[in-house]
Amino acid sequence: MIGRRALLLGGGVLLAGCTVGEGTIWLPWTAPSPLPVEAAPELPHQLATATALAQHLLDHGRAWKLTALQTDTLEWFIKALDEHLQVLLSDDPARRQRVNTALPQVAKPTQRTAAATYAALSSLLTRLRVEHVGRALPATGPAALLWASLAAFSGTMALRLPTGLRRRGDDLAELTPDLTATTRDQVLALSLQATHSYEMALAATDLSKAQRTRLHLRLAGWRTLRESILALAPEVMASPPPIGYDVRPARNAGQAYALAETAETAALPILGAWLAGTGSAAERRLGIQALVATSTACVDVGGAALRWPGWPG
Repeated sequence: MIGRRALLLGGGVLLAGCTVGEGTIWLPWTAPSPLPVEAAPELPHQLATATALAQHLLDHGRAWKLTALQTDTLEWFIKALDEHLQVLLSDDPARRQRVNTALPQVAKPTQRTAAATYAALSSLLTRLRVEHVGRALPATGPAALLWASLAAFSGTMALRLPTGLRRRGDDLAELTPDLTATTRDQVLALSLQATHSYEMALAATDLSKAQRTRLHLRLAGWRTLRESILALAPEVMASPPPIGYDVRPARNAGQAYALAETAETAALPILGAWLAGTGSAAERRLGIQALVATSTACVDVGGAALRWPGWPG
């Protein structure tokens, strides 16, 4: 009797229970066609330049008195750039396939201080964020999420790489977004839930002025997203909250930041699925902007920096 489990073998499908050789039953199988992704021939050189700048900092880390947090962050950052290159040069980057390849050769950095090197790196990453957003806006499906995720990564690194990242995600899950499961109704509910979370976080009485300002800014950001969705579609009704977590008034700054971190972390894959699945260019723009902002906010309130913000994992 032929077993039900199929094993991929040599480009065909071998049904378990059959022996190799005479009597083997082969079924035709064709790999899915690669999803369309805008060509970006300058990207490998840009990623190689960013890697060289980060390595330049590591090479002079002792002389420039970089902290252990800074050097650990730079090592993680270099690995993330290498993974991005492997995906971008693969036959199907929108599905995050990978190919082993080496970075192109670039000129050795000449900066003589850590500050100058970090400034050059942040400038390059800021430019990459802008360019990735430009590629994400006209794209659809996983390709839109590919570029939006890279924009979110670049934007977060441009702002936070110099100080170091206390939590660095190992988000290598080979999962793909469900393009039909996340609607603007759910994102509206997400924005309401995040707004309520920040209102509860601000109940903490021992927040410093800087902490309170940071939380107020994110509260305003979530309110703006809600208002923008309603401006696009006044008839939209919020669905039940997409993510269940305990929301209570924070009694101290630690609880406030923990609640904010939960809200931001939960939002990332929902925003990613929304911008990838929507057929509305206006909604996609909102989703990209929200993903970029949420990626950085998540790090700011203690969450992990991710290689692929917005992808399910």
